Amino acid sequence: MASAMEVGKDFKVNDKIIPSGKYAIFTIPGKEEWIIIINKNWDQHLADEYSANDDVVRLNVKPTFTEEVTERLNYAIDQTGEKTGQVVISWEKIRLAFPIEIMQ
Repeated sequence: MASAMEVGKDFKVNDKIIPSGKYAIFTIPGKEEWIIIINKNWDQHLADEYSANDDVVRLNVKPTFTEEVTERLNYAIDQTGEKTGQVVISWEKIRLAFPIEIMQ
């Protein structure tokens, strides 16, 4: 199944307010930037059932590279403020992060 995230309150990513709920997350690797996609069809089999029509937001993110190896794909949220944080995707020596804000 596709990787999914569930947020219990409306949230903002890339200046777009997204209703609370469950969403699929996809990445498209690139040399200089990766594309991160939040897609409303969370219950799909990997990219086999993917449709761009269901995209809620797309982000261009520059990867950072670390010396530390993350053996398994890892998703985490690093809190940066009372209602803000970064969704962090790590795998191998690559780290991708994008800001998220929880709305009232």
